[in-house]
Amino acid sequence: MSTSNDKVVFNIGGTKFETYKSTLRRIPQIIEHGDYFFDRDPNVFKSVLQYLRTGQLHLPSSTCGSAIKTELEFWGVEESTIEDCCWLNYNSWSQTLDNLKKLEKDRQVTMGSIRHEKQLIRKSRRYLNNGWQFLNNPNWNLWSKIYGAISVIFVFLSIFSYVAFTHEYFQVQPLDELIPNTTADNSSQWTSEKMVPVHPLLFTIDCVCFIFFLLEIIVRFVCCPYKVRFCTRPMNIIDFLALLPDVVAICASWVGVFPVGDSGLKTFILLVRVMRVLRIFRLMRFFPGLWLLFYTLKASINELLLMLLFVIIGMLVFSSLIYYAEERENFPKRENFPSIPQAFWWAIITMTTVGYGDVSPVTNLGYLVGSMTAISGLLLIGFTVPVLVNNFILYYNHTQLSRSVPVLPLKSPEQTTSPKF
Repeated sequence: MSTSNDKVVFNIGGTKFETYKSTLRRIPQIIEHGDYFFDRDPNVFKSVLQYLRTGQLHLPSSTCGSAIKTELEFWGVEESTIEDCCWLNYNSWSQTLDNLKKLEKDRQVTMGSIRHEKQLIRKSRRYLNNGWQFLNNPNWNLWSKIYGAISVIFVFLSIFSYVAFTHEYFQVQPLDELIPNTTADNSSQWTSEKMVPVHPLLFTIDCVCFIFFLLEIIVRFVCCPYKVRFCTRPMNIIDFLALLPDVVAICASWVGVFPVGDSGLKTFILLVRVMRVLRIFRLMRFFPGLWLLFYTLKASINELLLMLLFVIIGMLVFSSLIYYAEERENFPKRENFPSIPQAFWWAIITMTTVGYGDVSPVTNLGYLVGSMTAISGLLLIGFTVPVLVNNFILYYNHTQLSRSVPVLPLKSPEQTTSPKF
């Protein structure tokens, strides 16, 4: 039978705990200490003491997982001893913390949050740093906000020109132009080809936007302290690709190559012109919610791949069922579902509840298969979409809370000094 001499009293952060020395055999180092006052979290120690008594580690639900991890490391308790009922919340805390840290790092990388660290003592470098902040941080000062608004206007003007080019209101009558052509005997001949000129308004918009974006990317490259890193930034790569259509068109006109008729050059220029739509992604610098939307899809890639696997399995299963269900009464016509691969389209459209109606079953058994396909599609969306929504809400709330906190600069690889306290 234990006596009062076998009892030990601990003062943990102002809260006293009393237990027997035999209970502390799992952590013998704490009873070897002469002073039994520890300036630690009493709530977590309560769980640790209960673990020493019963062998089961249950965690307090009101304490952050990061704080619990720190306390467990201090008391020498392994994470593997956490009970299954508490491990889910503890692990979700750790994953959330890791995801938010990765979010901040990726946001700095994507948005180009680089500052001149070592060169601030030189006035010229200070000017470059101010220019970099002015071009990349809309919240830096009033003038950067004004420039950000102007940049957004140019983005919309460029997209308007790209879209309006295909509208009949902005179409211009084709002109007959004499184009040099080389015959088989290497003699030059002039042939008449129909050339479709660009509307003057759209041509002016394209030229102004091209000059603005070209000057901007040149100035940003000059102001950036790390040139190689600048060229590898995702947003900068998008800017380069968006400028490519205008560069190709200008180079083609300079060298005297005319994209007329059904030439391959004309097809190439039209395909390259599609890259201009990438300019819409420049809005991610000014609207964080747009960037968070794409980042959520990237962060949820595992869930998206799992959903894609479910879709593929459902597509194979239900396309096979609908093929044989319709074959029984429509053989040998098979008008709607002539083969299983051709039934893939119907299965995907039905599972996503779009239902164009271009292909549909006509037999009773086909109706049953179609109903099963639609219901499984609803369950599939219901299982996967909440994961995306929860991730987006988590990232969006964190971004909103941190908007008032300045973004920390990215350190260069050679900057490895420890912070000073």
